Amino acid sequence: MADPVLAILETYSAYTNREIRRVIEGRKKVGRLQDMMMYHLGWLDEQFHPCDFKGGKQLRSTICLLACEAIGGDYRPALPAAAAVELVHNFSLIHDDIEDGDDKRRHRDTVWRLWGVPQAINTGDAMDVVSYIAIMDLQVDPVVMIEVLRAFNETIMKLCEGQYLDMDFQSRAAVSVDEYLQMIAGKTAALIEAATATGAMVATRDRDVVGRLRRFGHKIGVGFQIQDDILGIWGDPAKTGKSARNDIRNKKKTLPVLYAMQASRDREELKRLYAKETFTEADIDRVFAILTEAKAYEYTARKAKQYKDEALAELDGLCPGRRAMEDLRAVGRFLIDRDF
Repeated sequence: MADPVLAILETYSAYTNREIRRVIEGRKKVGRLQDMMMYHLGWLDEQFHPCDFKGGKQLRSTICLLACEAIGGDYRPALPAAAAVELVHNFSLIHDDIEDGDDKRRHRDTVWRLWGVPQAINTGDAMDVVSYIAIMDLQVDPVVMIEVLRAFNETIMKLCEGQYLDMDFQSRAAVSVDEYLQMIAGKTAALIEAATATGAMVATRDRDVVGRLRRFGHKIGVGFQIQDDILGIWGDPAKTGKSARNDIRNKKKTLPVLYAMQASRDREELKRLYAKETFTEADIDRVFAILTEAKAYEYTARKAKQYKDEALAELDGLCPGRRAMEDLRAVGRFLIDRDF
């Protein structure tokens, strides 16, 4: 990660973490429920002792705060919204781990692995509710609050719809590129879009400005997932922390694979390979060769760059010279240019 972007993320994630702690610790403690939330967030270990585990990068909350600061000159009014966005993201991760059967999250045991599926479901649900408690602390006009809550609810519904499609695609033989883009628009882009939109909504009533920040977040979010798809096949294991060609090994139907299933002259062979119960190393090599021949990497990289360029264009002319706007651009570029 480029040092300037790292510094931005560290600075604004500290602001968000203080706000999240305030909301969670402000409630009367009930057994270990709050502790399980704080374990997932990286603040407690398995024995519920304080620790300083480095969790996620808090990209979504950071761009929420930057959007507010870029437009309004101060990030602080958007702190409750940034905390809410981060809490929703983590609630979805707790549930994703259950649905995907993942034992590890950020190199630690997942909540369900340690305390069982029922308690993990409840922990995720509680984190979702706490996000609403956080967002209700926004000091905004009641009309703006209604608009923010409406956008927030719509975002969570899009997350659920995207997750539904993602799970549905796993059992389907044929998924189109357009269907896949619809899925990631919900599962990945919706919350990034909500982050920039709510940050802007707190700072201004100008609907054009809010719309531009919303579209920036949406396009950056789609490009962010497309870059993940690239890294899942062509990423450097030393940087990604995953084995080479990991998404092929796991038979994930990501954008490069779906493109090849439509465009490759060997698309029927590729579909037959993906229909197999398990992959051999020879199968993985053959899939990789088909993707290479179809120029799936080049297609996917072009799509990621297209979304990045369109996203950054949404910010052209907004608040020129304001540092937070330049920081927002830098984080947006990083989300799609990153190599891990």
